[in-house]
Order: sequence, then structure tokens, then C-alpha cells
Amino acid sequence: MTTSTLIKNTETHTNDNDIQVEEGTLGKLVMARLKPNQDLTESVEALCRQYGMQTAIVRGAIGSLIDAHLEYATPTGSREMEINGPGVEILNVFGEIGFNGGKPHAHPLQGVVADVEGKIFAGRFVRGANLSFITIEITLQEWIPKQAQQVLHA
Repeated sequence: MTTSTLIKNTETHTNDNDIQVEEGTLGKLVMARLKPNQDLTESVEALCRQYGMQTAIVRGAIGSLIDAHLEYATPTGSREMEINGPGVEILNVFGEIGFNGGKPHAHPLQGVVADVEGKIFAGRFVRGANLSFITIEITLQEWIPKQAQQVLHA
């Protein structure tokens, strides 16, 4: 297994035998309702900023999107797909929201959705392209990492 490992919070190393271990504590728990026409990713990032969370984990989400725009990896690069609605159901959302130097992570949220015919799709939610249809209820948990990180060699 290849993983990127952060050592002393400055260098990134890749080694087949390194495993990143991060210790920390859970902080605030935020349960929110996104109203119609709010983007999923942008709204979650705004909630984190509003409640002073530098890093948060999505604990769960339910609701629907007008249309879904998901990105997925292929051997030749990433591709984007559009799942037409209205009324694309969110089956699962997971990911970690975080900010490096004030900028959000590139692809913080992944998930699984179902179209109006019940077909299932999965991928990364494209920022700015996944507007809530009626509402989305989402639960976020703050993650507060300890400063020192430890690298274990497998």
C-alpha cells in the first residue's frame, strides 16, 4: 500500500511501508439543514468557517440534489459525470473538510447518490455543482489533531 506521510508537518514522503498516524480529539458537533439551491461542498466549508473548525469530518447526510455532478478517477485521468434530476437522492456522504493556509482541500467530499430511476453512482462531489433540491441535513464533527505526528514503519 502506498501512502503519503507527513513528517514534522513540513515534508511529504511516499514509501510503501509508511503509515500515517494522527492523534487528536473530537470537538464541536454541528447539525445543519441546507436550504434549496445551496451547494453541498461550499455550504459545508462555510459551516466549518462559521463555527471555527479548521478540520471536520462528515458524520452523515441525507437529502436530495437538483442534479449531481461527480468526479471519478480513470487510468487516463479524472472524469466528471452528471446525474440528472431533479431529485437525485443522497445515499451517503463522507470526507474531511480542511483548510491549508486558508484554502479548502481540493476534493473534500465523496459520496453515493441515486438518480430518479434508482441507478446508483459514486464519486467526488464537484464544488459548486451540487445544489440542494429541497433540503440536505448534514452532521459535521470537528477534528482537533495533536501537533506532533508519528510515522510507523510497517
